[in-house]
Amino acid sequence: MGSIVVVLVLALVLASAVIVYAAYPYRGQETPLTPRVGEALRRGVDSLPTLGQEQQDRQSVDAGR
Repeated sequence: MGSIVVVLVLALVLASAVIVYAAYPYRGQETPLTPRVGEALRRGVDSLPTLGQEQQDRQSVDAGR
């Protein structure tokens, strides 16, 4: 019973981190109430590889074939 609660709490923490990431740093905005978390997530955004506009356009054309 206790392990189920721990797993569910971890799942909720992970889900809220994803929501905060998608809502603020990914869009270039500051996180309210927790600027340190926003800074950490922004470093993650900056270090992850992203597609440029040309690559996205090329992939959308390739997907339409």
